[in-house]
Amino acid sequence: MSKAKYKYNPNTLSYDQVTLTWKDHLKKVSFHLITGVVFTVIILLLSFNWIKEQGVKEGVLENEKTMLSLNAYLERLNSIEEFAQEMQERDDNIYRVIFGADPYDASKRELGTGGNPQLYKDLENLDHGDLAKQIAIKVAGLEKQLVAQSYSFDEVIELAKNKEKMLQSIPSIQPISNKDLTHIASGFGMRMHPVLKIMRMHAGIDFTADIGTDIFATGDGVIEKAEWMNGYGNIVIIDHGFGYKSRYAHCSEYKCKVGQKIKRGDVIALVGNTGLSSGPHVHYEVHFKGNAVNPVNYFFNDLSAEEYEKVIEISSQPTQSL
Repeated sequence: MSKAKYKYNPNTLSYDQVTLTWKDHLKKVSFHLITGVVFTVIILLLSFNWIKEQGVKEGVLENEKTMLSLNAYLERLNSIEEFAQEMQERDDNIYRVIFGADPYDASKRELGTGGNPQLYKDLENLDHGDLAKQIAIKVAGLEKQLVAQSYSFDEVIELAKNKEKMLQSIPSIQPISNKDLTHIASGFGMRMHPVLKIMRMHAGIDFTADIGTDIFATGDGVIEKAEWMNGYGNIVIIDHGFGYKSRYAHCSEYKCKVGQKIKRGDVIALVGNTGLSSGPHVHYEVHFKGNAVNPVNYFFNDLSAEEYEKVIEISSQPTQSL
């Protein structure tokens, strides 16, 4: 029960009991409520500047923390980018060189997702927008590099799987037996043509031998042509794959047919004197990716070091081609 309230009455010189109405109670509650609100407002007003100052300090600290995190992330991306570049250089200059392959197509390395330009524009409106944009662009660039590198490594893996087949296919022996090695009449380079009597490029090596001497395939492959060709006479062309082809000209007789699969060392034709030729011999050429190359560089499977040096010496002499 609530305690009774009394009020002094000067007329009767005594205390009379006071009875409170609901309005009195409402006034009392309202007074306490208003007092509490006023007190709270005063406290907030007094502490506002302190709260504001603390908020600014926390914002600055958070801003600095974000900046440090973004810079650290950018440094990591730079390290990853350097590693990706090193991996690309190893791919082009080591792995592919081992398998005799060209560097990965530069235009393919530029393919991929270059990032959404609108995304970059939106980033400019953020805090540290320039730094965020720089990171986004670098991530997009790395994505392109890694996608292209993945495709390149897929090709290298296939090259590795075909390594044994490639070594068997590269034209790497002489087309004529070693017993005729000293009868190399002309090597690769500018030579006097025996019939036309003009200096012109001699795109192969001439091996002299008796008519009817066996001509050997210098690597595994498929017979592409076995027909007459102006200047070359009866010629055999072998497609070895992997960018290599070999030619055997001035033959007297074919021992193969177009489309036939052959192995290194198989007899494919006989030495002759057909076409623009001044004596029995086989004119031998090696082509790599459409360009004639010096065949002497591919005799590594057939000659000792001394024999190889001898071939180099004979083939480099400025004699007339046959």
